[in-house]
Formats: sequence, structure tokens, C-alpha cells
Amino acid sequence: MKLSDLKILDSSFEVIYNNDENLLVSGISNAQKPEPNTFIFLKSALFTKNLGRLSSEEQFKDTGVIFEKKYFNSIKETSEFNELKGKFKWAAVVDNVNYSMCLFSKPFYDSLYGELNYQIDGRQLNLADVDVDAEIAQNVFIGSHSKVGKGTIIMSGAVIMPNVEIGDNTVIYPNTVIYPYSKIGNGCRLHSGVVIGADGFGYNFFKGEHLKVWHLSGVIIEDNVEIGANSTVDGGAFIPTKIGEGTKLDNFVQIGHNCQVGKHNVMACQAGFAGSSESDDYCAFGAGAGLAPGARVGKGCQFAARTIVSENAVIEAAQYHLDPDKDQSQTLVLSLYSLLEFHP
Repeated sequence: MKLSDLKILDSSFEVIYNNDENLLVSGISNAQKPEPNTFIFLKSALFTKNLGRLSSEEQFKDTGVIFEKKYFNSIKETSEFNELKGKFKWAAVVDNVNYSMCLFSKPFYDSLYGELNYQIDGRQLNLADVDVDAEIAQNVFIGSHSKVGKGTIIMSGAVIMPNVEIGDNTVIYPNTVIYPYSKIGNGCRLHSGVVIGADGFGYNFFKGEHLKVWHLSGVIIEDNVEIGANSTVDGGAFIPTKIGEGTKLDNFVQIGHNCQVGKHNVMACQAGFAGSSESDDYCAFGAGAGLAPGARVGKGCQFAARTIVSENAVIEAAQYHLDPDKDQSQTLVLSLYSLLEFHP
């Protein structure tokens, strides 16, 4: 898509600097992790505060930025804007970021998903890469351009949509569904009814309607993750949702879009993360515990059943936390006992 196409989608779009109408943009990325040849949205100081937090780069010279006009007007005469201006390749303003996000995400979604083949198994078209040592049951659908690794077992009724990667020695139980652009690591176990990569629950309210934010970024599940029956991990909007290595999710767990779950977390039944929330490594969540949107919890934090961490709250790493060097049985006992106490 060209920069000039954004003006067609939203008449309020106005370039502030570097107005090259033929400049190509390949997609939308997240303000916390801007990607080259994409653009991000900055709606408020909260967005700016977290700019690049998940990125190793301090400068984003191949990335564009779109400001909400009200926020831009509040900072345009400040040193803050001059600093931001030095980071990005181009900048623009729109009247309403939430509205523009819905308009701009749709064509990129159509480009990624519009022509995928959901009807014919990729193996029939010689367009799926399934290792000869994988065990695939009858009544399994594997989409085009999907990859299944050595020793992986996929049981009856599972649906692996196009453009999915599954590593070695993973087990996919019956009636599990994995949406496009999801990546599953080695040694994982996904139990019956699990859904990976469905659209996140992302809508922006504008002029009496809930308008859809079209999700572009899929899911990454690292090695040795186990996900219990009927649990769901939603695809990311402009950054992949991620489940870290060794994490274990119970039945009926919900992980929302853009969430970043650390390594070796444990989450009991009906625990959940709302969109864009994060946990560091070795966190534990009792039944029904959860994080509100944008909440972040540090390494080793543990939460009793029904505990809720407020929206955008930041909880530092626990002074006492699970020790990865301790014996497995000791670690489990400490985890269970510590869940009985929570000190906010």
C-alpha cells in the first residue's frame, strides 16, 4: 500500500513530514515494537511512554507514525515532538486514531487472508510440508503452506489452517483448531477443543457502532508448552500473541490478543489475560485469576484464585519466586502454597 492510499481510506489523514505519496508501507505494527516499513499509532502519552519497550532498536528510521490530532497539537511545540520526529521516517495525523485503526487494518488483513485456501487440503495440492515421521489421523485438515515437524501427532478432527508451522514431537488432540500464521514449537501438547489464533476481541466504538480492528499478527507458542482442553489463545492485532517456553495452561484458559506470556508460567482453570497484558517468567495464576488490559507483572509473581490486576498496572518482580534450579517437586509445592497468600 502506498502512503497516498491512506488518505483515500481516511480523509482526515494528513502527512506532517516526508510526504512521499509513492512510499510503500507493508503493514501496521505495535508502538511497543515498531517494525521496518510499517507504521504505528500514537494516541496519547501512554503510547509514547511505552514506545519501543519490546524492541531492541532505539531508532525507527524505516517506520512511520500516525498521531491523533488532539495529542499531536498538545506536543507539537515541545522537545518531546522534536525527539519523536528524529526517530521516524514519516509522520501524519488523523482526527481519531481508533477510527483510523479500523479503516487502515482492513486492507492489510485482506492482503494476508483474502486469498487463503480453506477448502482443499494442502497435501492434495502438494503445498503442505508434512514430515514423513509425523502421524496424521484420518479426518485432519492441513492447509496450504503449512508445515508439520518430525514425530508430531495430529489426531482426528483437528484443523490446521494455511500458513501454520508446527514443530517436532508436538501432540495435537482431536478437534483442535489452529488459525493461519500461528507457530507452534517443539514438544507442545494442545488438548481437545483448543483454538489458537482466532481474532482477538478488538473493537473501537465510533458513531454508535462497534467497528472491528482487523488482526494481522497471529500467535507464537514456544517449545514445551501445554494447553488444556477448550482453552483459547487469540491472534495479535499488530504484534503476535506469545506464550513462552515451558508454560502450562489449564482447561478453559483465555489469552487475549497481543498478550506476552513469559516462560514457565502456570495458569489454573478459567484464568485469563485481557488484551495487551504481560507476565514475566515463572508467574503463577490461581483459578479465575487474571490481568486487565495492559497490565504487566514481573518475574515470579503469584496470584491467588480470582485475583485481578487492574488495567495498565505494573507489578514488579517478586522478592521470592520460583527457582528454576530447584527440584521439580519442590517447585510445585512452593507454587501451590504461595498461591494461598497474596499481598497486593
